[in-house]
Amino acid sequence: MSIDISIRATPPNAVMSVAGILDSKTQGAFKQKSEEILAQANLSKITLDFARLQSLDASVSGMIMFFNHAAKAKKKTIAIANANPAVLSFLHKANIGKVMPIN
Repeated sequence: MSIDISIRATPPNAVMSVAGILDSKTQGAFKQKSEEILAQANLSKITLDFARLQSLDASVSGMIMFFNHAAKAKKKTIAIANANPAVLSFLHKANIGKVMPIN
């Protein structure tokens, strides 16, 4: 299982692209990149691009919620885009759409 996370920033916007499988084994990489992007003071809107995310598990939903909470504390917004139907279904079941936009 592997994950590839890249960040493209054009202040004030940034896109964090996540590819592969996001689970308990790969969530450390997600946490590291999310902290990295939150540390950039010139960014205010962050989009999680899940176009190449194959799947994620329940252990990750809390991390996404925490990422959103940490972003709000720094006056940043998070949105999710391009999730495949399986990932989208999971996000809605985990009520993530209630705390951040899912496009």
